[in-house]
Amino acid sequence: MKVLHVIKELTNGGASMGLLRMCVGGPANVTPAVASLVRPQPEHRATFERAGVEVVAGVEATCTAAAAADIVQVEWWNNPYVNDFLVNTDVSASRILLHSRGHFDAPRMCPSASLLSRVDGCTVTTPSAAANPQFERNRQLAGLPPARCVFSEAGLGTGMSLSGTHRVDKGHGSRITIGYLGTVEPIKMHASMLEIAARVIQAAPEVDFEFAGDGPLDTYRAEADRLGLGQRVRFLGFQSDPAAFLNRLDIFCYPLNPYTYATSEKALQEAMLAGLPCVAFPVGGVRDLLTPDSALLVSTPRQCADACLELVRSRGLRRDYGQRARHRIDGFSERREWRAEIALARAEVMSRPARSRHGLGVRPEDLFDFCTDQRACPTDDLDADQRADVARVAAFVDDDYAAWLDSKTEAPLRPSTSAERIPS
Repeated sequence: MKVLHVIKELTNGGASMGLLRMCVGGPANVTPAVASLVRPQPEHRATFERAGVEVVAGVEATCTAAAAADIVQVEWWNNPYVNDFLVNTDVSASRILLHSRGHFDAPRMCPSASLLSRVDGCTVTTPSAAANPQFERNRQLAGLPPARCVFSEAGLGTGMSLSGTHRVDKGHGSRITIGYLGTVEPIKMHASMLEIAARVIQAAPEVDFEFAGDGPLDTYRAEADRLGLGQRVRFLGFQSDPAAFLNRLDIFCYPLNPYTYATSEKALQEAMLAGLPCVAFPVGGVRDLLTPDSALLVSTPRQCADACLELVRSRGLRRDYGQRARHRIDGFSERREWRAEIALARAEVMSRPARSRHGLGVRPEDLFDFCTDQRACPTDDLDADQRADVARVAAFVDDDYAAWLDSKTEAPLRPSTSAERIPS
């Protein structure tokens, strides 16, 4: 079976690395290729080609490759590049599987029935995404089979084995390092993360925080200085070897924005595989991965700081929760069964006749509304702080559309700002 994976752009980010894992570790009877609608950086393209995966770039090359594929698997989150391809591009007879990598509970992240009617099946990367009531209604309206969970497994591209057996707790009398791995931006990380760190450091002088990941790091460093954290908080930038970073931590703290779009949480998976005790808010895909037995789950910034301090003060508790985290990820059924699930989802798509798709001519300024069902993330009853969190996450989608519209028009037709577009 020839499967063409269509993605907005190949990068070194989580979606691309999850795609690479699927290409090289998926069902054995599949010949994968990748189409990057936006021309990727040479080093990112080379990562796939070194693994034996053919890469094409641009819409025209994607359409040509789609004609030769048995299935076109679209790596989807709400972005105008992929949606424009699905809605406005003429595609010869084909079968299309929409593989969603965003959580439908998040703002701007649920596909409309109109968009789903352009594909032949839909899969998700975490169980709770498919449970969103509005997505389920849209799926049924589009006549698609139930969405299978094809979990995005971590473990590729790390320089050291995440065995969980190498951890050596430094114990009492030594410094304790609490770490975060992921995007260091308000679209992903909880707005109170540095205030959480300040509360912990004030109560426990032996604690340092390290943040690994890209983002507006100078802004965060300035905020850390304002809070008087100095060298106790370090922002390391992108880490090409996440296992090495995790190996030097004592505690993994993963507070995400409550409205996160994240699903399979590769950073959290890696921390669990490394045997680290975890503190997290049960939001997005976190609630699928972690249980109260396997991690300290919290609902407020104060509870998060208190949970970190509880682990700081007990070497035995760190050891116990680290072992429980490793046991949980080892036994996570969706992680073990993703190959079987993608094979079943593709078989369901193959049972449908191939069909040609003619572009619908949806105007650029109308594409967002045509493809997005905002009812999946209701905001009517939210307070001001919650609306601010929604706006932070929504910027992930809104900014992409704004830049795309600028590229399409001489006089930019911008969508309204994140705050303005939140239903009142």
